[in-house]
Amino acid sequence: MLVDELKFLIPEESNGVITEDVSKLRRIESNLREIFSKYNVAETLISSFEYVDFYKSIYEDFDEDKVFKYIGRDGKVIALRWDFTIPLARHYFSQNTNKEARYSYFGKVYRKEKKYTGRNSESYQAGIELINKTGIEGNIECLNILQESLPMLGLKNLKVEFGSAKLFYRISELVGNKQKLIEILSKKNISEMEKFIGSKNLDEKLSKFLFKLPRLCGNIDMLNNIIDSVEDEIILKSLKELRTTYEKTKAKDNVIFDLSMCPSMEYYTCLMFKVYSPNSPEPIISGGRYDSLYKNFEKNIPAIGMGYYLNNILKAIEKEGENND
Repeated sequence: MLVDELKFLIPEESNGVITEDVSKLRRIESNLREIFSKYNVAETLISSFEYVDFYKSIYEDFDEDKVFKYIGRDGKVIALRWDFTIPLARHYFSQNTNKEARYSYFGKVYRKEKKYTGRNSESYQAGIELINKTGIEGNIECLNILQESLPMLGLKNLKVEFGSAKLFYRISELVGNKQKLIEILSKKNISEMEKFIGSKNLDEKLSKFLFKLPRLCGNIDMLNNIIDSVEDEIILKSLKELRTTYEKTKAKDNVIFDLSMCPSMEYYTCLMFKVYSPNSPEPIISGGRYDSLYKNFEKNIPAIGMGYYLNNILKAIEKEGENND
């Protein structure tokens, strides 16, 4: 009986079989490849398997329970590919070079997700990594590629949100309890922030800034007002970096700032960004600068990258079509 049932069932972690959306997916892939090629970004094919210990050596708080794993022939624990950034960092390191490098990728990542979140454990992604591109220059190149690609996705009313990992980590340093801060900011929970501030012995200016932080989302005028009121040098520098990136970006009309944004990857160091569609509760693209990652490979190399969540993009396209019917 069990065998008969399994003939028609698939694991809940699986996306199942995609049929009607394949042509849309291939069109998006083709458009992205064309744009990546224009910017001399070389496509790569990355292994589907990695040693769990490799990930653990890079991520300080890596949770191996989030990966799909098995014991390899050599007796070591192997995981299905969890991301693309780390393997590409290793590849760059293996080239024994300090030159600029531009890589792109298309493929699946596998991450165990909690039940009832609506998130698939099997996720199809595309993306780029710009390695040894310093500061604002690298930010602008990455964001120009991003903005040029957005019209190719077939979605309307997309918003690009800028945030700063440097800002987040500075605030974490000043107040302590990073995990609690993530919990509050990710939910933009003002009442919990008020309780959190009350439990700390903070100076008045920092307390006022923290209280406003969950609501600090808006345009360049909002950012300028905050810059004028901040005194902490590191926070001020992080905000000015956001403003400079904005000023040098070609397309600005769809850009807003979310100063409460938390790093989705622990290796982010400065600029972070996410792209949202009104028809997707999750970002359809995200990325950021990670200037300290290569220290794990004994190199001081800056880098920036972004990933396109093609599952989310396809769902947004489908929802947008339904809304237009």
